[in-house]
Amino acid sequence: MKSPDKSQFSLLIVDDNKENLKVVSNFLKNEGYQIALALNADDAQNILNENKIDLILLDVMMPGTDGFTLCKKLKSNPSLSETPVIFLTAKTETSDLVEGFEAGGVDYITKPFKKEELIVRVNNHINLAYAKQQIIEQAEQIERINRTKDRLYSVIAHDIKSPFSNISMLISTLADGYLEPGSEDYNEILQSINSSSNETYALLENLLQWTRSQTGNLEVATEEIRLSELFGNIIRITDPIALKKNITLEMDVPADLVMEADNNMMRSVIQNLISNSIKFTREGGKVQAEARKKGGNIIIKIIDTGVGISEKNKKKLFVDEGQLTTRGTNDEKGSGLGLLLVKDFVQRHDGRIDIESKEGVGTTFILTFPS
Repeated sequence: MKSPDKSQFSLLIVDDNKENLKVVSNFLKNEGYQIALALNADDAQNILNENKIDLILLDVMMPGTDGFTLCKKLKSNPSLSETPVIFLTAKTETSDLVEGFEAGGVDYITKPFKKEELIVRVNNHINLAYAKQQIIEQAEQIERINRTKDRLYSVIAHDIKSPFSNISMLISTLADGYLEPGSEDYNEILQSINSSSNETYALLENLLQWTRSQTGNLEVATEEIRLSELFGNIIRITDPIALKKNITLEMDVPADLVMEADNNMMRSVIQNLISNSIKFTREGGKVQAEARKKGGNIIIKIIDTGVGISEKNKKKLFVDEGQLTTRGTNDEKGSGLGLLLVKDFVQRHDGRIDIESKEGVGTTFILTFPS
């Protein structure tokens, strides 16, 4: 495990003696730490309320609230309970030291200070805090990878296996010669195979991108994108799906509108939102994609005349809660990954996503990006 960068750690020194503050702060500043100073418990509390402090050096004998009392108060605060406290004390009786540890201290340094001892003790506890944080982050990463793995297996088992089985069955029907080539039934099966293949490919693409984003293997590679070209390509891909439901698919994007973004991520964002709107729009409806530059932002809207989204379901759209999916107006399936990808990719571009929706009337997804 690599050593911590001391400049990234903030220490709070609390002592009513200004000379002691000066000596201790000079020693630790020279080590590279960021230093905050307090002359009493109230000042210390104010600093802790407004700043992230990684370690506290706390004088025991102070007027008003003493160090032991302050330490107990800090340890009762959930946001500060894990912050290590080293007592600065001239009291070396065993009973005093025990009281300090019982109050929540992790160590003590006796007055007058010895520079070497002070630095070694502080460094040791900062190293321990850093190691603990690394372990927590690694545990969170392992948990995230396990969730990704479970989701991956679940999608493969349910959402990919099923359409592949359907495709295989349809192909077998044609291969066995039960239907006359060119007949209405024959052509209908071909259309079903084509539709299922496209939906499965889109699902697989979402799954692969989502897996890469969750495991940290996806980087943003920005370039200048002409949005009219990007939208045009997506419309050509999704138009056949819209035509099957007799949905009008329109685009309103100025030819000269450009933005700096990762082309693959933006394509995934827009394609997922348009596909989602088609999925939840009834036959004969309309989906419109538009983009504008407004002030210092680029605003992208995907507007549909679909079934709308309830206030309750709005809160669930961008939350990964496992296999919570909704079928489309023509019973279209989905994995629930598309909107998770949209949220992730929008945030990676420092963007924001908002939703305006009314049940039975339609939904508008609004993306705001800094231009």
